[in-house]
This record gives sequence, C-alpha cells and structure tokens, in this order.
Amino acid sequence: MSLENEKRKELEEKILSKRQQIEFERNSVEADQMLSDDNRENPDVKEEMINAGQSPESDLDATDLKSLKSLEQDLEDLIQELDDLKRG
Repeated sequence: MSLENEKRKELEEKILSKRQQIEFERNSVEADQMLSDDNRENPDVKEEMINAGQSPESDLDATDLKSLKSLEQDLEDLIQELDDLKRG
C-alpha cells in the first residue's frame, strides 16, 4: 500500500472517529438540556439551585459547548486535509 493510500485511510478513520465523538457530545448536551428542563419545572430543584448560587437559566455548561465546537472544527480540518490529499 502506498504512503498516500495509508495517509488517506488514516484520515478517513480519524474522520469517522471524530464524527462519533461529535455525535456522543451532542447527545450528551441534549440529555443535559432535557434534564435541566425537568429541573426548571420542579420548584424544589429550582429553589435549591438559587440557594446554591446557580442560575437555572445557565444549565448548559459552556465548556460542553466549547468542546463540541472544538470537535466540529477538528472534523472540518480533517476533512479539508483529506480533500487536499485527494487533489494533490
């Protein structure tokens, strides 16, 4: 197998892996949203969050969203690298 074919296969595997990571992260964020929606409907939980100094409106962790954006950017970079390899 040529070096170019090996590199292409490696990139394709990385792309597949990155897509799986993104899917997992999205599912995690969606599950967190669903749980936080349930918490907002429960006055006891809402009161506990306020007493603990947490804002019920900021349920989604900013680091989760940053992580998801970072994974998506990594995927775009890998796809671009694969496209460049195919062209050149």
